[in-house]
Amino acid sequence: MGVMPLKKVQYGLESANGTSVAADTILLCNSSFPSADREIHIPQVDMGVRTPGLLASAVVRRAHGAGMTIEDADGAYFELFPVLFSCGLNGNVSPAEQTSGEGDYLWTFTAPQTGAEDIDTMTVEILDDVGGYEISYVLVESLNITGDCVSGEVHVTANCAGDLVDQTTGTGGLSIPTAELCVGKLSRIYIDSTWAGLGGTELADCLVNWSVTLNTGAHHKFWGSSSRTANNHNQGYVTGEAQFTFERTSGVRTEELNYRPASGYAQTPRFVSLQVTGTQIGSGNSQTLQLDMAGLWTDWQIFGAEENMNSLDVATLTFGYDTTGAQSFQALVTTTSSAI
Repeated sequence: MGVMPLKKVQYGLESANGTSVAADTILLCNSSFPSADREIHIPQVDMGVRTPGLLASAVVRRAHGAGMTIEDADGAYFELFPVLFSCGLNGNVSPAEQTSGEGDYLWTFTAPQTGAEDIDTMTVEILDDVGGYEISYVLVESLNITGDCVSGEVHVTANCAGDLVDQTTGTGGLSIPTAELCVGKLSRIYIDSTWAGLGGTELADCLVNWSVTLNTGAHHKFWGSSSRTANNHNQGYVTGEAQFTFERTSGVRTEELNYRPASGYAQTPRFVSLQVTGTQIGSGNSQTLQLDMAGLWTDWQIFGAEENMNSLDVATLTFGYDTTGAQSFQALVTTTSSAI
């Protein structure tokens, strides 16, 4: 019988999109595989009996592993983010060591604004003591990352899609990876007036919790071919929004004026850098998750929440394209991982 503690999730980055590979890295995550990866159509016809479904003519119209998720098992960790951004936002990224010999690798994932997509894909395996399953051609369609400064939690959920789910023996003997959990209490927010100035001005001692939703635009294509599975993929709009809960301070009230100006209706673009730091890597830089966003405040709920009798505001930033910085979103991840 299947023993729950013996379950594990692991992946391998595909050298050719859609061609399955053996897993080489364990994910400290849970994953829900698609329950209906084969879209079966049973024709409903009148044929002289009261049951209309003609089983003899049933057909699989297409095969698509939609509705798959990958989410951290008990807290997001810095080493997890490179593969998620690579398979959704921008692939084929080579990290740069920031301090020679210290192993502090910076991964830079920038929302592609022009040109062809460059998304990586992966094969994901779920195994237990009975057997395993794999799904190839997995890409990340959206990411939801949340942090709570009060509880210290940070979580990530990747909504994915892939090809068929197949039984497999899976790859055995993989080592449990090194992982440093992100700590929500170490979240800091910087808000500036230009993309070039990102990270310059901290809105200090007021951030309570946050969530960032990124729609990567990654999707499979199902054009006519000799196969029922996806024959290609592409990338559409990259969009998103972030929600921040702030204690009502004088600095927060000043920032609110960019949504609710003292007079008129002019809206001011804001450039937000959300940074979660971890421990120092050797004598180099610290583990870091940095999410940079260009947008407008599109909702500002005054007295929108409370925490231990403290009045809180809840503000929503909707991403948009900044013509001066020529960008809308980027993720910078500093970690010990030099490859995915």
